[in-house]
Amino acid sequence: MGAQTPGRSIVRSWIAALAATAACLGAAPAHACGPYTVGLYEYSSLYYRDAQGRWTGIDKDVIDELARRSGCKLVPRTESRVRIWAQIGAGQMDMTVSALMTPERELLVEFIPYIESRQYVVLRPALAGALTTPAAFLADSKRRLIVVRGYAFTPTLESWIATLRTQGRIDDAPDQPTAVRIFKAGRGDAVVLGAHSLASARRADPAFAAFVAMSYAPHERSIGALALSRQRVPQQDRDRMRHAMDEMLRDGTVESIKRRHLGNLSEMP
Repeated sequence: MGAQTPGRSIVRSWIAALAATAACLGAAPAHACGPYTVGLYEYSSLYYRDAQGRWTGIDKDVIDELARRSGCKLVPRTESRVRIWAQIGAGQMDMTVSALMTPERELLVEFIPYIESRQYVVLRPALAGALTTPAAFLADSKRRLIVVRGYAFTPTLESWIATLRTQGRIDDAPDQPTAVRIFKAGRGDAVVLGAHSLASARRADPAFAAFVAMSYAPHERSIGALALSRQRVPQQDRDRMRHAMDEMLRDGTVESIKRRHLGNLSEMP
């Protein structure tokens, strides 16, 4: 065989370079999106410890599946809801889950809705007959309400809670398990719970069903969304995760995840 001509050698080198570039590009999507820190907070069936002490829940499973479908590397970090939003605001966290959408938050994040429920005011049975509306609760100045610190509420409840807060009638709990625990212990006259939290509380403690759940805003539903930092997550990656979530909603994956953690429990009390 004769020696290769310079022209043929250059062509082969060029083809080899193209192949190497293509291989790099083909592998890039698995690593190019992220890593992104995901703030998860303990809340009912959304995120909780199982019997073995391992973190599980609707939001964890949603994030795991989102990572698989989008190719994005998502790194869970357990924090309180207040700290999550403080870190997002400070540019120290990339995204969070089950976020309620507000105009103020929308300045910081892009929302991708994926779950919804109603919010209920859970009352002691002796009070339920009289405190059937926000106005009735406000009118009884002795009554106090427990809420989870940093939680966002539907408009009617948000306005009502703001008024109670100005009157010094709000007891803040750091998280949902604490809110339920202190309410059961006799502190406060009512507690605000989302439908998933209410269902899980009743499942964990059948006696909790004795408390009366009132819908003070029956036509309002809270929409839970992924919240992706506009500062830290590029638009291309936000679009990638939105597409993956759209697929998960369309093919029933999110609904299947909900059933896995809620069983046949209805959102309705």
